[in-house]
Amino acid sequence: MSEFTVTRTLNAPRERVWQVLTQPGHFEGWLPAKPGTAVLDVRTAGSWQATVISADGEEIALTGRYDEVSKPDRLVMTVPGDVVTAITLTSDLDDATQIAYTFDVDESMHAMVTESVDDVLGRVSKVLAATS
Repeated sequence: MSEFTVTRTLNAPRERVWQVLTQPGHFEGWLPAKPGTAVLDVRTAGSWQATVISADGEEIALTGRYDEVSKPDRLVMTVPGDVVTAITLTSDLDDATQIAYTFDVDESMHAMVTESVDDVLGRVSKVLAATS
């Protein structure tokens, strides 16, 4: 296993990105989760849960924990599969935010992780655009 980081830029201020990542209504938009199912306790040693709907219409309960919360620039949390990811937000020029996802994964997983992060950030960008 080795540390692997995917870094992208989002066209929104860091505070707005933080809100989209940590507020239930926004979280449901980018996860994507069934409306009204996200429960977030965004603090160190807190947890999150939400229900997603599979392509066949099956409801799947997801849960995770927050290992570290440092508003507004760092979240260390588990994602499905109990994989730990560190999310770091850095203010960039022109009110943009650099977001970095860091995982400890085998090199064979790098392409899949990159694709997954890009998919999530595509949804995050849509939520940001809808809340501007």
